[in-house]
Amino acid sequence: MRYPVYTFARKLFTAILCCVCTFAIIIPTLGSRQAKNMYYTFGCDTDESSAPVYKSLGATSIESYVTWETCEKAGEGKWDWSRWDRQVKILKANDLKWVPFLIVGPAYSTPNWFRASKDHFPCRCLEHGTDSKIESLWNPNLPKWIDRFINEFAKQYKDSGVIESLLLGVQGDFGEAIYSAWGGGWTFNIPGEYHNHEGYWCNDPYALASFRKFVQKRYRSVEIVNKTWGTDYSALADVDFPGYSVDAIKAIQAKAQEGNPQARRHWLDFVDWYRESMTDWSDWWISTVRKYFPKTPIYLCTGGDSTPALGSNFAEQCRIAAKHKAGVRITNEDSNYAPNFAKTRWVVSAGKFYDAFYGIEPAGKEDEVGIVARIYNATASGANQLYDYSVNIISKPSSIEVQRKNIKHLFYVEKPVVPVALWYPNVSMTIKWGDYLNRAASFRQITDWDYVDETMLHAGALDRYKVLVILRGEIMETEDARRIAKWVSNGGRLIVTDVPKFESVETTSDPEKILFGDTPKGRVIGSGRIERFDSSAMLAKAVQKALSELNLPVCKAENDGVFATQIDSHRFLIYNSNAVDSKVEITCKGKKVISSSSNATDSKVEISCEDKKVTSAVPGGTICEVAF
Repeated sequence: MRYPVYTFARKLFTAILCCVCTFAIIIPTLGSRQAKNMYYTFGCDTDESSAPVYKSLGATSIESYVTWETCEKAGEGKWDWSRWDRQVKILKANDLKWVPFLIVGPAYSTPNWFRASKDHFPCRCLEHGTDSKIESLWNPNLPKWIDRFINEFAKQYKDSGVIESLLLGVQGDFGEAIYSAWGGGWTFNIPGEYHNHEGYWCNDPYALASFRKFVQKRYRSVEIVNKTWGTDYSALADVDFPGYSVDAIKAIQAKAQEGNPQARRHWLDFVDWYRESMTDWSDWWISTVRKYFPKTPIYLCTGGDSTPALGSNFAEQCRIAAKHKAGVRITNEDSNYAPNFAKTRWVVSAGKFYDAFYGIEPAGKEDEVGIVARIYNATASGANQLYDYSVNIISKPSSIEVQRKNIKHLFYVEKPVVPVALWYPNVSMTIKWGDYLNRAASFRQITDWDYVDETMLHAGALDRYKVLVILRGEIMETEDARRIAKWVSNGGRLIVTDVPKFESVETTSDPEKILFGDTPKGRVIGSGRIERFDSSAMLAKAVQKALSELNLPVCKAENDGVFATQIDSHRFLIYNSNAVDSKVEITCKGKKVISSSSNATDSKVEISCEDKKVTSAVPGGTICEVAF
């Protein structure tokens, strides 16, 4: 959820800040303005008095909500860029760059005259059959208007020299690449109130035609569809959504959770289409903007927690962003590091794998602990951009002081060293959501890790990791179990906890047999090993043992709430979220490598390193680096 400009708070504290902020904050050299550096963006907008304050706080750029409505409010063809011309002038005068948040689709972003026209086609929910004022992404009239808006914006500002990057607001209540879920408040200011809730916003003929096309491509014949779903359609042209009411949707979800294989596949196919539609829409948006801005860094805005109704697949959004040499900004942080990590890491993991850059944003307010936690998450994740609402920093002198002390830790880490992957069980979670993200957040206490979901597994992402942990997701596609088993046979270490038995979508025991055979506690496959533990109590020891056996460094903390990330071959970045001091111990088992020389077949070269053990104190509430 995104928040608008905090105008009152900004004006209230500007006078204070102009007195307090006479310092110059030292931040890492940003170098040339390319996406592979670190950028620090404040939102939203600025004026003559606040701009120098934001600059002194280390901001490289200011974000603005550049909606279609703000540029063509008076009527078709009556463009008015004066608001943004003033903003650009202020930014240039203060050596700040601009991040325009280009938004078309949410109700507040479209002009009233357009919503009164024949080309307006709103979302309608399956649950109640009620229209929103948000544009349906299947509206065939909408792309030409978006293209037109981007074209006009490019004419005005493409060559202005002030744009640092572009953020794209493609759908939903606020602009993220998700369907309507919250709304209310300021989003009603321009269009008036409208129907909104978390649900399935596809109850229109264009969406249904898209769904039928998707099903035809996947199954080819109505006979296969009926056998797979347990339906009795006469033709592919009759295929329909799983239900048109709250009760109907709950009914198929309940059947899927109870183990009905046909209901499971029917529901998974529907959600696959719903998510794929959002991915395809985002793909079109990025390609359209790239047409007018061939060299400017572009971020797709996304958010939420990826529940099925939100329609987001973060890995796929990163994949299509990378295709256009673009990135993704995830907008779901608060002030608690471990949950922030669990919610943002899917974008981070997929971004690294597909080579899409990425930025991180809070969902709204954050406290002073959150200021430090978010700086750490951005740097330790290898993010290229950290966004914050200025009010989170300038609301009081103590917040400013915390930001001043920690901004030096905001820098770009090109390749964080992360040997552990955590299985993101998208199939299992689509059938039954559960408490997976809470479990994932708890696992961050043990070690740093990246997600690998099914789509990333299919693309070969698991080959980047030495250890895979599964702590939820008893429902697994059989073919995915085979892929994981093959990775294990090539030397991978699989650690499973709190999953007594795996089953396929069709409720067979094939995934369990493929992974564990007749030994449910674990076994050796090829040069790798699989282990299962009945509870998570043994998880920390199992992961640390695996890393040690692989001659990889292991970081242990004296207290919970201390987190570590290896940022290069000999450095860890540590964050102590506690109020009390703590100690960390980094150990690296010595190793000896013997290899044949390229000059003589009989000679050998030995490379060895001694065991390393480094202990360091970490003051409470701080970030620090530890070399080993």
